[in-house]
Parts: sequence; structure tokens; C-alpha cells
Amino acid sequence: MFNTKEKQMNKQKNTTGWLLIFAAITFWISWFLMPDPGTTDTQYILSAVKEVRMSVLCSVIIQIISSVLYVIALFKLAQFIHPLKKIILTGMVLFCIGAMGLCADAFFHLLAYFMTDSSVNIQQDVIRVMEFMQTAGVIFLIPLLLPLFIGSVVVAIGLQRRMMISKTATVLFITAFAIGIIGGISTNAMHYTIPRLSIITLAVFAGGQISNGIEFIKTSGTTLRKKTGIRKSIIAIYN
Repeated sequence: MFNTKEKQMNKQKNTTGWLLIFAAITFWISWFLMPDPGTTDTQYILSAVKEVRMSVLCSVIIQIISSVLYVIALFKLAQFIHPLKKIILTGMVLFCIGAMGLCADAFFHLLAYFMTDSSVNIQQDVIRVMEFMQTAGVIFLIPLLLPLFIGSVVVAIGLQRRMMISKTATVLFITAFAIGIIGGISTNAMHYTIPRLSIITLAVFAGGQISNGIEFIKTSGTTLRKKTGIRKSIIAIYN
């Protein structure tokens, strides 16, 4: 019979894997439902949101769910990593801060949803509020949201060093950063916006999280099968 502690660890790895997968999928869906994510032009945002208000409201709800799933996944991850090395702990702290930022960002979108309601007249004061949220307001949001991406890379590197996952997630995260940088350069320097670049970047990032989740699920089953095989081999030798 397997040690109860080992069974519990495999169960936690499996649960963590599924939580990461669902969190990553809901993360991407929440941004997919938003019109032109990453845009900061106030009047354009109000116009675009007004056309797809229900999609924006669904995005808000899904984004909050995603942030909650990420936090639960981090707590589950901490349960079966012993000892918890500094690099993994640092990444998890950053990741958790990023999950809070992801949740806070959902309320930025909720504000846009409300401001485009038919009962609200889009006048100068409304535009001023949205301009503040998209400029000075974002200054408060970015320090919370950016750690989600940085923490993901740090955690992946730490887990890779512990040989708990492969390099796939790290490569995908770095690729997402590279795509984002290229997009930023093309927009600011060449004044050319690559269509759907934000969605592609976020899809690659989510792919890294899904990759981690799949590897946790696979290794939890592989460990069990390997130990079962070893036990059977020992019994066969003595019989």
C-alpha cells in the first residue's frame, strides 16, 4: 500500500494542475471577451464597450473567477513543494500580487460597463473619469498586475530547477514577453498596430500556465504508476 502522505501529495498535484488549467482558460476568455484589450483611448473604449456591453460584463465575472482560481492554485502548490525554495516562494508572492491586480482590473472594466449604460449620458465629466482611470488610475493598477506575469516566469524557473516541470512553460512565458515587446515597438516607433496582438500575447501566456497544469496532472499519475511497477517487480523477484 502506498504511503498516505504520497497519495495526498499526488492528489494535491492533480488538483493544482486542473486549477491552473481552468484559471488560465478563464484568464484568456475574460480578455477575449473585451473589445481590443490594451487600448487606452478613452472615447474609443466607451464606444467599443457600448456595442458589446454583455460581453464586457461576462468578462468582468470570468476575470474575477480566474483571479480566485489562481490564488487557490498557489495555496495548493505550496502544499506539496517541500522545502519551499526562495525562488519559488518569491515567484508565488509575485504571482499572488498579480492575481490581486487581475481582480482589480476587472473593476476597471466594470466601470466602463456601467458608464456605457443607456441611463448614463456620455458627457465631458464621464469622459474625464474614464481618462483618469486609463492614465493616472492605471499607475496604481500596473504594479499589481505586472507581477502576475513576472511571478509566472519566476515560479516556472524555480519548478524547472526542482525538475518538477519541463522548460515548456518558461519558453512560452518568455515568448509572450517577446511578442508584447515587439508589439509595443511597432506601435510606438513605427506607428503600426499588429491586429489582435494583445489576444495572441495573452493566449501564449495562458498556454504556459496550461502547460504547467498538464505536467502536474501527468506527473501525479506517473509517480503512482512507477511506484506500483516497482512494487510489483519486487514481489515478482521474491516469488
